[in-house]
Amino acid sequence: MATDGGLLRTPVDRRNIQLSPGERAEIVLSLAPGEDTMLRSSKPDLGAVASPFAFGGEDSFDLLKLQAAPVLEASADISPRLATFAHDERAASVTRSFTVEGREINGRKMAMDRIDETVTLGVTEIWEVRNGNPFPHNVHVHDVQFQILSIDGAEPPDHLSGRKDTVYLSPRKTYRLIMSFEDYAYPDVASMYHCHLLLHEDEGMMGQFTVTDPAAEAGAPEPAPDQETGHTGHQHRAAIVTWRPESGRGAS
Repeated sequence: MATDGGLLRTPVDRRNIQLSPGERAEIVLSLAPGEDTMLRSSKPDLGAVASPFAFGGEDSFDLLKLQAAPVLEASADISPRLATFAHDERAASVTRSFTVEGREINGRKMAMDRIDETVTLGVTEIWEVRNGNPFPHNVHVHDVQFQILSIDGAEPPDHLSGRKDTVYLSPRKTYRLIMSFEDYAYPDVASMYHCHLLLHEDEGMMGQFTVTDPAAEAGAPEPAPDQETGHTGHQHRAAIVTWRPESGRGAS
């Protein structure tokens, strides 16, 4: 029914759905009165991973037993159309490329004092993200919901066709993601993009970006100099934050 960023366009009928750390899914299950079923974690499809057993590729176990009450109220029918949304690839004016490898993104580990990317409020971008390793990664982008345009040139499966902020990166494959930065400009406050596997992000597999609004910044007054030093240090400047509430979403 839904993924990280909300409802799919139409319901998808599946027996299994794969979720890497940070990904979400909303499901509807049909049960008869008194029926029970087991929610299981099955062996994941990790792609061309070296030594799958070392990354949970052979794991399968019970998670949760679901048991219906003896008497159930009838549920409403599920609508065949759930949501309408789309990013127009032709509207994308910026393309960025990222390679995640080892514990680095584009050859660099996280640095708190470094901004890796600067994006512009209202702009639609395509991010091409490639897993350069023979083992699992994923990518999570703060502030936006993206759509997957392709996975190594192929269309994504139905359950990955919705709005997302996290996606599994199969080894040696490239994922083309389209996203629009619509809500906020915060040039002095960084957001992050990173692998959501806890060990990987803890060891530095993360980058930072800021969102700027050139129109708002052009009209902002220069910060007053410090009375003692005459300098306009960063610590004396208020952040410029532009919010466009018509989209109905907030920042994350």
